[in-house]
Amino acid sequence: MFKNYHKNEQFNFQMNRFLEPYEKESSIQKEVSAAIPNLNDFESWYETWLSLGHEKEAKKEYGIASVYYQLAEFFFKEEDSRKLNTYQLFKEAFYKSIDTRHMTCIQIPYENTFMPGVVIKNNGTPKKTLIIHGGFDSYLEELIRLANSLEKLTDYQFILFEGPGQGEMIRKKVAMVYNWEKPVGAVLDYFELAKADLIGMSLGGYLCLRAAAFEPRIEKVVAFDLMYCMNDALKNRIALQQYQFIETELLNGNEQQVDEVLSEAMKQNIDLNFKLSKGYAISNTKRPSELLKFISAFTLEGIEDKVTQEVLLMAGTDDLYVPADRLPFLISKLVHVKKLETILYTTSSGGERHCQVGNKALAYEDISAFLLKK
Repeated sequence: MFKNYHKNEQFNFQMNRFLEPYEKESSIQKEVSAAIPNLNDFESWYETWLSLGHEKEAKKEYGIASVYYQLAEFFFKEEDSRKLNTYQLFKEAFYKSIDTRHMTCIQIPYENTFMPGVVIKNNGTPKKTLIIHGGFDSYLEELIRLANSLEKLTDYQFILFEGPGQGEMIRKKVAMVYNWEKPVGAVLDYFELAKADLIGMSLGGYLCLRAAAFEPRIEKVVAFDLMYCMNDALKNRIALQQYQFIETELLNGNEQQVDEVLSEAMKQNIDLNFKLSKGYAISNTKRPSELLKFISAFTLEGIEDKVTQEVLLMAGTDDLYVPADRLPFLISKLVHVKKLETILYTTSSGGERHCQVGNKALAYEDISAFLLKK
């Protein structure tokens, strides 16, 4: 159930995203409620969650400690040394909180570097392979949480990876690529796979469909959630008139005007500040105008008919990043898919938020059902 923790939409979403496994633990919810009045900006956000993380780690409650640490580091810019330090605290606590015996850490060759990944195998010899990747801001550890929740997929081995512009790859200054078939192809090549299924989470909803359009070894694709273009995520909470002004100025070559308008706006807007700051990190850009040009390539426009696999599109009616009308729009464009299933989550069903935050268990059931169908 999606909770109203905080009046700021971005703060509230991230709290729901990471705290969902503890939504029914009254002691955790009580201390979270006590912390909320202290969450006023990025600095107080960091200090509050870091303090709680230290308290829980001292008690060897590593699961919730890792969540608090992840919340603490979330909004920091990459160049802030506290981000890496807190990320290391998160990572150490996370792996102490889970059973790692069925996991193998790997390094997948990609161009002149390596992509970090994890292979998770159930007992016995797997009959199928499911590749899972994230999107705009996820870590490998969040993908592990997802894979460990797909308990019904016992015939699968899971291959999880951080691609260009994600997690550790950001620190290597490897920018995200719109042609996601390149990193997915690198995974398939490394494991010598003739076929596999694919899940993309968040912005990964675009990335996985893009990869499928140009990678015939992919058989089934899950867009969790669907995303048609990265531009949707940026403009979904900007006033239409303001965004049209920005588009016009950029089209006319007035980059300085665009930079000034958005740089000033992000000072007062936590959501926009996060999107632009993280956008700079994944793209190796430094100005709003540069970022807008970069993300314009991340679209399915013109390649929708190249997707020929079995596809599951998941969407929510109250998505922070994706307008709900993208679902019928994309349905009309995917004209050559072998099979298309769609789910629109509502407040009645639960899961109406981005990536079904608030009822991810329902999403996991639906993903499993789709992948298990013959």
